[in-house]
Amino acid sequence: MKLPQFHYFEPKSIEKACSLLTRYGAEASLLAGGTDLLVKMKQRRLVPGYVINLKRIPELDYIRYDESDGLRIGALATIQAIKNSIVVKRNFRVLNEAAGVESSVQIRNRATIAGNIANASPAADAPLALLTLGGSVVLARADGQREMSIEDFLTGPGQTALGPGEVIREIHVPPLLPGSGGAYVKHAVRRTDIAIVSASVVLSLANGVCAHARIGLGSVAPTAVRARKGEEALEGQKVTDEIVRQAAEAAAGEASPIDDIRAYAQYRILALKAAVERAISEAVRDARFGGA
Repeated sequence: MKLPQFHYFEPKSIEKACSLLTRYGAEASLLAGGTDLLVKMKQRRLVPGYVINLKRIPELDYIRYDESDGLRIGALATIQAIKNSIVVKRNFRVLNEAAGVESSVQIRNRATIAGNIANASPAADAPLALLTLGGSVVLARADGQREMSIEDFLTGPGQTALGPGEVIREIHVPPLLPGSGGAYVKHAVRRTDIAIVSASVVLSLANGVCAHARIGLGSVAPTAVRARKGEEALEGQKVTDEIVRQAAEAAAGEASPIDDIRAYAQYRILALKAAVERAISEAVRDARFGGA
């Protein structure tokens, strides 16, 4: 199926990209990896009059880490680059694991982290990991920029808080607390398929007690969500098998899954409990052995 006709731009700076977005408004779409946009255009689910390709903006492709500032990922960094990054693997294991199960290698080599987030799929892997890491997005516009948490940025299926004329410039992940560990668990028909359910956990331990926890749930709500009751069941507790089970039970109780082509809602709840329990256990093991 052919693409619909459109006007095409290749700005060389993010300021120019924002200017074009402001000029053409809702008629314009941004192109980064194109793994979502081009499919939607071919299926006529999206027919933009103007396509603005960001790939010619070199300063948007990077992965940087600083112990005091944390991790900064440019909007054009690919999912595969995140998976391959030694910095990410050593310091943010949960993001490395999530990137590794995000679709196929061919897609990961094209798909960008900003496009992955902006697509706002409730089943996306990397955004869920970033949610539990306390990540935020830096949004550029013609007259400046602003930063907001990924949790606030994702507002619904395919919907974000991206304003008119705004472009995702960067993703920021703060440094983890001492004694932190993380794990990502995805349940799908095949490892690289869209998740039936997924669970992301980041926690920190102090003398065997959970000092801080973040539990993220995927494919069981309109957006990736935090399971705050599950987190409360962990925090301040000495981590035992029973506490892990209780936390997983509480987390699953916060889900609101639907029946769809991949699974029934009832099945998703059962699978989610198992996924959360496994993710917590692996995150605890990671924390005890000094991982992240």
